[in-house]
Amino acid sequence: MKKILLASVGVMVMSAGMAYAACIPTPSCSSLGYESSSSCEGGIKCPFGNAWNCTLTDIKNKITELEKIIEESVGGNKNCAVGHIYYSDKSCSVSYDASKTPIGVVVYVDGQGHGQVMALKSIGNYKWGPTDVDIATLTNFTDAESASYDLNSCPNTEKILAAGDKSTYPAAWAAHEYKTEGTNSGDWCLPAAGIFTSYYNNQQLVNLGITNAGGAQIGTGSYNWSSSETSSGYTWYSNFNNIYGLNYKYDDSNKDGSYEVRPVLEF
Repeated sequence: MKKILLASVGVMVMSAGMAYAACIPTPSCSSLGYESSSSCEGGIKCPFGNAWNCTLTDIKNKITELEKIIEESVGGNKNCAVGHIYYSDKSCSVSYDASKTPIGVVVYVDGQGHGQVMALKSIGNYKWGPTDVDIATLTNFTDAESASYDLNSCPNTEKILAAGDKSTYPAAWAAHEYKTEGTNSGDWCLPAAGIFTSYYNNQQLVNLGITNAGGAQIGTGSYNWSSSETSSGYTWYSNFNNIYGLNYKYDDSNKDGSYEVRPVLEF
């Protein structure tokens, strides 16, 4: 930033061995970029008038605004960790904040500010879908270990929704239509199998958060549908009695069985 130190300047000009003084008029503040009539934090005052250049302040404001836009577009929240209570204003806390409305508990984070929040309670029992109908766009995870790596809750849900209406795939549609304070229908999804594995691996943290927020824990006898398909006839569901916290082909565990739905919200 150039500093202007002169008001009215006399300049000596040499021409053909002769010296004479040329008088240059004082430039206006506005011509030099001092366009604000009032002071501004971080701005620079015109050296010979009551005007201000607020460019630095403008830049600071623009950077701050850009940071907000980037954070919103990325959707990340680096203050959230597994077990934290998640509120309707998209904030997180370890302990319960009575001034806010809790809508879930963080059950998975990826280390880069993204994760998934599980609803505080089951929203009811639903069938997954018709037996012996394979959704071609969904990956078939044939063993619990591979299913435990599936974290695509919302992408899976979108594929199920595209395959049929709520009478055909009621569990996915129930999760899709769920809403809370601060969220809308379409924001929530049917959890992928790996989300239940993350819950299973972090039960102490997640259950503490759910209890503090007034929710209901997923117990060993509670079965919840995932959005991860096994085959044309079966889908993975939560079962914390098993390794990876998953199971299928148990009693009436085929797709037309009635299990609980516990939606998740991605951030």
